[in-house]
Amino acid sequence: MSVSQPTRAVSSKPRIGDYEILARIGQGGIAEIYKGFQLSLQREVAIKVLSPQYIHESEIVRRFEREAIVIAKLNHPNIVQIIDKGVQGGRCYFVMEFVDGADFKTMLRDPAVDLAAKLNVIVIVCQALDFAHKSGIIHRDIKPANILIDRRGNVKLADFGIAQLRGTPDAETTSADLVMGTLAYMSPEQKFCSANVTPAADIYSLGIILYEICCGRKPEGRFRAPSEINPAIPPGMDEIINRCLADSPGDRYPSADELRLAIQKVLTGEDPAADSSGITTRVESFLGKCRFLETIREDTFGAVYLVENKDTGLLYIIKKRNRDQSGLREARLLARLKHKHIANIFGAGGTQDKTVFVTEHLPGGSLAKRLGRRYLWKEAMTIAAQIAEGLSFAHKNNIVHGDLCPSNVLFDREGAVRLTDFGLPRHNGNREHWYSPPERDRTRRGDIYSLGMILYTLLAGRPPRPDRNMAAELTELEETAPPEIVAILRRMVQTRPADRYQELDEMLADFAQFERRREAQRQAVIPDGDAGRGRNKYLPMAIAAGAIVVAVAIVLIVILSK
Repeated sequence: MSVSQPTRAVSSKPRIGDYEILARIGQGGIAEIYKGFQLSLQREVAIKVLSPQYIHESEIVRRFEREAIVIAKLNHPNIVQIIDKGVQGGRCYFVMEFVDGADFKTMLRDPAVDLAAKLNVIVIVCQALDFAHKSGIIHRDIKPANILIDRRGNVKLADFGIAQLRGTPDAETTSADLVMGTLAYMSPEQKFCSANVTPAADIYSLGIILYEICCGRKPEGRFRAPSEINPAIPPGMDEIINRCLADSPGDRYPSADELRLAIQKVLTGEDPAADSSGITTRVESFLGKCRFLETIREDTFGAVYLVENKDTGLLYIIKKRNRDQSGLREARLLARLKHKHIANIFGAGGTQDKTVFVTEHLPGGSLAKRLGRRYLWKEAMTIAAQIAEGLSFAHKNNIVHGDLCPSNVLFDREGAVRLTDFGLPRHNGNREHWYSPPERDRTRRGDIYSLGMILYTLLAGRPPRPDRNMAAELTELEETAPPEIVAILRRMVQTRPADRYQELDEMLADFAQFERRREAQRQAVIPDGDAGRGRNKYLPMAIAAGAIVVAVAIVLIVILSK
């Protein structure tokens, strides 16, 4: 197989199987990476091709083929997915999803990106790594260049080229003197020998990246504490980084998931090693400054109160939950990660007996109180798009709502959407409701399904009938809504999660494309120059009217001067 730089003529583009080669986008130690186009599915892909000088090196060929096998084992939303593999002209290749964006190196150096956003990327990487480790795979080359971020903010862990399959004998991974990886991010034990390292090696690499995030440089020798270099970092980061960078693997975090939890505690203002009693005390101190106004709801699960701050006169909502800490993690994260379509959270604390949330008061009420009529499709899509923007922001920060329903969609004084109650138990317990996804797990695609059902209810003026299938309901809806909107809705409410949108940004992009196409069609029906002629035909009348006004003014001046 010969791969050359593509030209603009379609017919001259080189191909590998079903894929056109568009451009070379990367060069690794043993392979070249190309941006390609899959002809059968009409989508962009990334193609990794073994460099020609290595096609007769059996160990390198075997390692290259093994990378595809490793990635294929890892079906996770934050790990680059493999699509296909093969051999052409003696050169091995495999095809992956194309990540249209940049690597974390770019974000790491960007002063406009705040510390919390960079730490949140590592939180997501921890999720991907934890999944890989539990699947028996150690990455062994964690570094900023192997963390990809697409234009929608989705994080993808890439390049498992030297990953180790635990428990699988391999000449490369068992060699006593072979060192593989990137030295600047490598653990001490991996520098000595790459064979039989543990997940703790990946934890060490993440510690290097965390130090780089906080200090702007890598740790060297007997490195200084991050807070000495950057006093602005959150309390607790020194402890996290020091534990990641412990010389002994046994002294590091036992799993990527525990590291994730520690970082999230720091992001919410907690000490990684502390319990929540201090935060609960601060919430209760805030409540002491408030005047009770009204009990909005009270039951065996908890209560909701409207209170007024005695000093400022501002109104707040206090939510108390009995014997349940659900939603506490989500609330603490969202208290720091603000978004225009998510209700502001001013405090959250909990003990084993109760959990308390302090949120803004939203006078516009809930969507539940606005149902009962059929919305015009533009109105409905405006509400749905605002919900989608808020949800998309939460999803990118590793927060799933889990109970999206009309009563959790609130409106501010200007009528803008604000979402609330992330992570709380479903209102209906385990009982199915019209907005509940068919699957029991709380996932991003479950939130997408619930949003789709809300959109349907807005367009139809009622929830779907339980005695009819959704396909029939959507067919009926085509009589009053544009088919493109119904097509978007149909994809949102598919029974199988895999058939729905993967991300809400995809839904928003489809809606934006529909609006652009509709506007172009509207402009096309107005002949060139009509708008100008429409204005010009009134020009003589305007001139005449102006002359009359001037004449009257002159007469008045003459009369008044006498």
